[in-house]
Amino acid sequence: MRRPQQFLFALAVTAITVVASSVWAAGFENIVVSTDKDADTTQDSFAPDTPKIFVTAELTKDVPSGSKVNIAWIAVDTGGAAPPNYKIDAVDVDITSMINRVNSDMTKPNNGWPVGSYKIEFSVDGKPMESVDFTIK
Repeated sequence: MRRPQQFLFALAVTAITVVASSVWAAGFENIVVSTDKDADTTQDSFAPDTPKIFVTAELTKDVPSGSKVNIAWIAVDTGGAAPPNYKIDAVDVDITSMINRVNSDMTKPNNGWPVGSYKIEFSVDGKPMESVDFTIK
């Protein structure tokens, strides 16, 4: 009877290792979401009438020159204003040896930001690497 338990333990250790490796190789650090393009501190909530929301992130050595970084703005749950996990917009950045920071911004929709939860997802060469959540209250 120990074999199934050993298998489950090995499977759990493998899953933890994969998750830990993904976090370690995130590729991004010092992610800041703010109403100020040059902010040093991040905000996690914004008002519906916020004119523009900015995001910046520093690249780690895990994002080599020649990579393509995608920054996607996603409405996770806006109470029906948009479908769940709706990709509002995205931007691609071609990484060169001269780039160590990426940024993007979103301008307030005409009727204001729908109240709800959002995320900004960072991908490298099509592989999701990191995301940051924020809310509109």
